[in-house]
Amino acid sequence: MTTQKREKIIEKAKELYAQQCYKNGIPEITPEDNELVENGFYAQAQSELMRDNYKANVENDYIDFPQKFTININELMKGNALILGSRGIGKSDVGMRIVDKAMSNDMICVAFDPSQDWQNRSSIPHFQILANPYIDKIPKESLVFDISLLSPREHQQVVESFCEKLFRQQAETPNRKKYVVVFEEAHTYFPQSCMRAKAYQNTIKLLSVGRNLDISCLLISQFASMLDKFAIKHSVSQIYLGFTKEPNDLKYLKQFLGSEVEQLTKLNDGEFLYLTRDKLQKIAIAPYESHIPKTQIFSKIPQLELIKTKQNNGSLIDLLKFVTCIGIVIYALSTIPKG
Repeated sequence: MTTQKREKIIEKAKELYAQQCYKNGIPEITPEDNELVENGFYAQAQSELMRDNYKANVENDYIDFPQKFTININELMKGNALILGSRGIGKSDVGMRIVDKAMSNDMICVAFDPSQDWQNRSSIPHFQILANPYIDKIPKESLVFDISLLSPREHQQVVESFCEKLFRQQAETPNRKKYVVVFEEAHTYFPQSCMRAKAYQNTIKLLSVGRNLDISCLLISQFASMLDKFAIKHSVSQIYLGFTKEPNDLKYLKQFLGSEVEQLTKLNDGEFLYLTRDKLQKIAIAPYESHIPKTQIFSKIPQLELIKTKQNNGSLIDLLKFVTCIGIVIYALSTIPKG
């Protein structure tokens, strides 16, 4: 939000005061500045000027994302970022462009992807398919964790474990690298009210103070109202808002956009309102295309061998049960009196 100069606010406040006098049929008297403050005209003027400024930005500041829009990575590392909007409007495309910028600045980008979209389209050079909610170690290169085989509950487990390991690594490393962690479909990891639970203490720590250890998070979701409010609260330094008509989402996002929230229902695919601490812009993106071949990284814990071992253990137990039953039968037969 842009703070207006005091002179403009006073001028607007006097205008509102004069309108009020005319409406009530009383003579207009030039008020003192303190009177404008005490009677609420100053606050009203400030609010209307900010709203007018927002409207001007939305209507006139249309920026072509790929060519003119500058992704402020330094600002991103001071907090987290949030990308919201309906399915298929280009949320992941925005995220992939942010990741491109981060990697070009020698940052390590790690994406948790339940849809395989990042594995197929992003410029992150490596991917690893997780068959259970376990990560060997924190990657030293940019990597996509494909978690499409895991359940939503396992999504939460693997993210919580990862956050703990990454935070510890960064805290123990003096000359550390900067990390950007992407949570695609973030509402599956951070559903409403989940962060009141103790099971999320490491995730909470990463989202709230990760910036102190050179960690920034990027949350992407199509359901703003389903995301935990704590996760949103710590991801509002940069918000990309795409098309939505979902009533609950519009109601929640109104606290960030005010009356401009109605603009979200008029956006086309690839268009976003970009909100930072001091301004609101309208931007557009072209479809994202990446032709970088991916390299699969395999876990040190062989998933197939683990399954095979479990099957072998099961077969051994079945064999022991069978032998025991045979022994009981033989014993019973031996105790039957002869004749």
